[in-house]
Amino acid sequence: MKLAAFLLLVILIIFSLEVQELQAAVRPLQLLGTCIELCTGDWDCNPGDHCVSNGCGHECVAG
Repeated sequence: MKLAAFLLLVILIIFSLEVQELQAAVRPLQLLGTCIELCTGDWDCNPGDHCVSNGCGHECVAG
């Protein structure tokens, strides 16, 4: 029983490390370009679009 619990613990640790590596690999892809200032006001956008904050930078959105 102790061996089974130990093996389960090892498997969970390995799985956790793999998940952390995948998260680290994906995280930069999600942030790419989100902190770029693509506009400073509605005048920088196409007619009908608005310059809005995306939480890090600004971008034009249909509006």
